[in-house]
Amino acid sequence: MKLLFLSFLALVLLGCQMISVSNQRPSLDVKLIGVWTGEYLEEGGTLKRWKQTRNADGTYVIEFSFTEKDETARDFTESGRWWVKDGLFHEIALPEKGHPDKYRYSFKKKDCVSFELMESEGFAEEEDRYTFSECLVADSPPANFSNSI
Repeated sequence: MKLLFLSFLALVLLGCQMISVSNQRPSLDVKLIGVWTGEYLEEGGTLKRWKQTRNADGTYVIEFSFTEKDETARDFTESGRWWVKDGLFHEIALPEKGHPDKYRYSFKKKDCVSFELMESEGFAEEEDRYTFSECLVADSPPANFSNSI
């Protein structure tokens, strides 16, 4: 009887540990998959616009366009990986160096998501938090799971 109880207890404790570990694994929020656009006006007058494609395999590509007050423009592209862990959106550019940026996110309007930066390397803490919104403009292209997270 004692052996049966100890076996049952070990099984319960192992099951609790497995549940705890699985809750901490990165996952994808399918509501974030697709092609999104956004813009952000910096205090200095630079207008940042982007189109981000978040894929179902955990990869992303962002096409940026920054326009300065004097109308000079700079375009560039960034790619990397994204995931959700502990309720926060994580994003890291490739090649992976350092730590991912972490954002709190919420869907306030249909097909639009708001982000608030919570943690980033090289981010100087300001009085006003860095927040922005993106709106869905298209579904994501078909998934390629060969390089998934």
